[in-house]
Amino acid sequence: MLSLSIIIVTWNTADITIKCVQSLEKHLARINHEIIVIDNASSDDTVIRLKKLPNIKVITNSTNLGFSKANNIAAKSARGKYLFFVNSDIEIRDNKIKGMLHFLSTHPKVAIVGPKFLNTDLSDQGSVFPPQTLLNAFKEFWLGQKTYSKYLPKESEPLSVWAISGGAMMIKHSLFKKIHGWDERYFMYYEDLEMCRQIRKLGYKIFYYPQCQVVHHHGVSGQKLASVSNQWRRLIPGSKIYHGIFYHYLLFLITWTGQKLFSNKS
Repeated sequence: MLSLSIIIVTWNTADITIKCVQSLEKHLARINHEIIVIDNASSDDTVIRLKKLPNIKVITNSTNLGFSKANNIAAKSARGKYLFFVNSDIEIRDNKIKGMLHFLSTHPKVAIVGPKFLNTDLSDQGSVFPPQTLLNAFKEFWLGQKTYSKYLPKESEPLSVWAISGGAMMIKHSLFKKIHGWDERYFMYYEDLEMCRQIRKLGYKIFYYPQCQVVHHHGVSGQKLASVSNQWRRLIPGSKIYHGIFYHYLLFLITWTGQKLFSNKS
């Protein structure tokens, strides 16, 4: 069995996907790995260009199946003991993935680990979720505390956290199978929170690994699905599934009224 299978879902993002794959190949030379790219029926030249790259497996879907289902299809052919799900808009900066993989392999109670995210300008980007509770939402949107949105831990050593972004998530293959993979009710968004929830239910831990840093060109892989001004609307279906209808609307009420309150004060 290979050590690591890297899985990338792409849809009409040829340039950034190529850049992602090339950055992985550059920094994974000492890891026994495979790269699987699964394309969700791109209409550009993504597949043609990917097939010209050496040492990667390309899977093509006839329609856009969404993030979760595409990942699950790719995972069925993965041979690695560990799976590393990477958004196409991720760029690997160094070979610290090896350290992250070693950390995961030597800590039996850790099921998922994720790197530190950086913006395109190399400034810090939040990739860790605090508990998504009504109280935390109220504290953030009414009291101005950073308790609900993604954040970046200050710690420079591996840290146990509640949940991490699915933009770059490494998981033990055996546990991925145990929870039956990504929840396919989610087309895009909230599937990472669901994954972390299922892992916590099994009694395993999720860790943030800041020694490994990746550039996340945030939103590029999904911008073509809708205009930037309406991107928040794409969160609603996933929120309703993850939180439930009643809880979703309570959260919406808290966040919307809180934002209105602060905008009126300013």
